[in-house]
Amino acid sequence: MEGGADRSLPPLPASCTRTRWYLRGDPGAMFVRSTRLALAPSKRSVRLPGVIVVGFLGAAGRDGTLALEVARRAAATGARVEMVGVAPPDATGDARLLELAAAGVGHATVVRSGADRIDAADLDLALHYLPDIRAIVLVGADASLVAPAAAESGWSGAGLVLVSSKDTAPDTGAVPQAIVLEPPATDPDGTFAGFVAALAARLDAGQDPAAAWRATASSLAVDPVS
Repeated sequence: MEGGADRSLPPLPASCTRTRWYLRGDPGAMFVRSTRLALAPSKRSVRLPGVIVVGFLGAAGRDGTLALEVARRAAATGARVEMVGVAPPDATGDARLLELAAAGVGHATVVRSGADRIDAADLDLALHYLPDIRAIVLVGADASLVAPAAAESGWSGAGLVLVSSKDTAPDTGAVPQAIVLEPPATDPDGTFAGFVAALAARLDAGQDPAAAWRATASSLAVDPVS
């Protein structure tokens, strides 16, 4: 399936860069690289879902749980959230969608499939047709999904957050506007998911990435390390 027509990208302002950060009590839980973004006006005057969480909603594995928890916690802040991703075509997938609905999270494009990630063309189409996107969170970011997410971010001014382990992180050299976070090995109390959700909610509220990062880090006690 083909994406929409080519769109010109607006110029971006000077970058704001952070080196490495971690959650207090869990050193090495996350690090951030290259934050650079300009927010653009809304595509429509009516506010529709502004936070898009992209991820796998499988039964097992950290990424499946994390995507659901980020979406749920972002919705709990009052942000309007849509899930774009893949859910198993079985009772487990049904349960995941029910959990999203119970949390007030929409599922604009959730493909019922045995695959572990959404196709890049499906993500591109979803991002083209969802108006007023203010924040895009890719959980377990696959390299093929970064390009359509970055294109939407550059065109609409949406904040782009990539959540990926160091050993599987995609090349982000071409997306200097992205905030890149490394999740901890475990997140039993949802601290990291809450951090990502709070960051996305601030981006959705209109804060620029640098300000959103500072406010989230300060409120949730995140310290920089060298």
